[in-house]
Amino acid sequence: MDKIQYVTIGTGSCEFTASILSNLLIERLGRKMLLMGGYILMAGWAVVFMVALSLQHTVPWMPYLSMACIFAYILSFGMGPAGVTGVLPTEIFNQMARPAAYMIAGSLMWINLFFVGMVFPFLVSGFGQFCFIPFCAVCLLSSLFIGLVLPETKGKTLPAIASEYNKLNFRGQEAQCSVTAQTQYQLGKVLHSTAM
Repeated sequence: MDKIQYVTIGTGSCEFTASILSNLLIERLGRKMLLMGGYILMAGWAVVFMVALSLQHTVPWMPYLSMACIFAYILSFGMGPAGVTGVLPTEIFNQMARPAAYMIAGSLMWINLFFVGMVFPFLVSGFGQFCFIPFCAVCLLSSLFIGLVLPETKGKTLPAIASEYNKLNFRGQEAQCSVTAQTQYQLGKVLHSTAM
């Protein structure tokens, strides 16, 4: 109880540090790498945290490892999923769809935060120190989904990203996808030139 103020300061420092590091790393490493890496690190820290909670009553320094895991989990989330999620809708969706994409992404984020906040006490009472197993599974599945489905958007135009999505959705029809992407690019160029 006498260390709670340090935990609060550490949590805020981790959130602040993660926001700065995310801004510095997003252009260097790319969005896909930060998202996947963040989720994989979060899964790893969840496992270490479960081990630390299991040994908390037998090893005297385990509470400190538990707090270090919480700080590392916050850093991993802030540098990965939290830092990249705000940038992705601007790069994946065109100007017409961006407001709806932001609304849907923001609504889903707050609904999920509410859901986790409401369900977590029941997970703790039901699973005890193993309450982070569902979070670990979700993080690993999210990383796998991002690795298989999300194209890297760093330094790419919207037509190039759309072409990569078309290749994922229409496998075996690469020639048609490249023609469609080229047509979309030319159409965007024509519209851009007529707007001036």
